[in-house]
Amino acid sequence: MPKPDSVNELQKVIDLVEIAGRMTASTVVVVGGDRGEDLSLVESARDHGIVNRIILIGRPARIAAALAQSGVDAGDCEIIAAETDEQIAAEAAALMKAGAVDVVLKGSISTPILNRALLPLAVRPTVSLVTIFDAAPIRGGTPMILTDAGVTTVCTPERMTHIIENALDVARIVMRIGRPRVALLSANEKQIPSLPSTAMALELARHPWPDAFVCGPLSFDLATDPASVAVKGLPDCPGAAEVAGRADVLVCPGLDAANILYKAIAAMNKFGQASLAGITMGFGVPYIILSRSDTVETRLASVALCSIYAQRTRDKKIP
Repeated sequence: MPKPDSVNELQKVIDLVEIAGRMTASTVVVVGGDRGEDLSLVESARDHGIVNRIILIGRPARIAAALAQSGVDAGDCEIIAAETDEQIAAEAAALMKAGAVDVVLKGSISTPILNRALLPLAVRPTVSLVTIFDAAPIRGGTPMILTDAGVTTVCTPERMTHIIENALDVARIVMRIGRPRVALLSANEKQIPSLPSTAMALELARHPWPDAFVCGPLSFDLATDPASVAVKGLPDCPGAAEVAGRADVLVCPGLDAANILYKAIAAMNKFGQASLAGITMGFGVPYIILSRSDTVETRLASVALCSIYAQRTRDKKIP
């Protein structure tokens, strides 16, 4: 059961790997399974007890070459042959529709082609990227959620509501936070007519959220830094007493702001000052879209995050 209020099961993002390794192992499908780094990743996830079945979809000759390059035993993988990206995407969609896999990992396939095949299978009105991160300079390195840094480009109040709901599910199910604290970020905590994100944040904060504390608009420092709250005082916006200085979830006003913050945290990750893991929410199966510039730690933690979500929701029928 979730713990009350803001008691976070994670001390660090890397804890995801250990937690997933103690749970039932997952079946993962690599869509476009002909890259050595993806094969090494799922093999490492198997070694950690996170994955027990690996399915590779793609061009058999390329998959064979990648297996040889990575040193992964071909006998440990199931291969579904497909020659074009459209065929590869269709095979992945069929597996997802049949409930035959727990985690979908995008490999060498074109992202737009895969997304077009999967979107008809979406079980939520908005698909969004939910990132769990910790960063030494941000809230003392406490794990937090950032959204949406990679999917939704048109952020209407309705879509933002869905994005918040997606993030809340990850906070409750994976981080075990019973009533997450959500900060709706903007450049200012005051209403500014020329800054539309302040009005949208206030509208969203006034929306009924029975199982979360939602506050906005909040500047980044007032959302994450108790010292800034002590100096500036509590802002005059709904939920400030609960959220200011101790947010669990950071909701950016649009993809551009979220992506910039994500990339800054990813840069810190490469210097050992931060960690990240991502899950694409909106489908019946957790979906991972990794950047080839992501570190090995980020890639493994993302598989672990998706496996935890899959296993904890598998029997509860949570979409």
